[in-house]
Amino acid sequence: MMSPEGSTLWFIPDGYLATPLENDPVYKNHESICVMNVTDTDAHLLLDFYFADRAPIENAPVTIPAKRCIHVRMDDPQNTGGVPLPLDVPYGTRIRSDVPVVVQYSRLYSTTRNISLMTTIAHPG
Repeated sequence: MMSPEGSTLWFIPDGYLATPLENDPVYKNHESICVMNVTDTDAHLLLDFYFADRAPIENAPVTIPAKRCIHVRMDDPQNTGGVPLPLDVPYGTRIRSDVPVVVQYSRLYSTTRNISLMTTIAHPG
């Protein structure tokens, strides 16, 4: 059961970092995991990445300060605990936290003619 402040376990089964378009400096393909921590304690997250064709990458550390809402850009290894995620490879993410947090997932996909934005609340464990 999820507490009023969120959950300590979250799942995002549909991750996919598309190769960015070189000719579009404004809209860069990316994904973000938005984490809201409303507690008085920093949230220490561990991100686990699962793939169809390779071993998982586990225990990537990310800290969300107390009473903050941080967008973790999945295309930036400095945001993902030092893990460079592969482009054009489907993956899923498990997020474990030592305090309850709320997680939202967003993907921006840009083609030569269109921009798509998808967002959803992650599945709490």
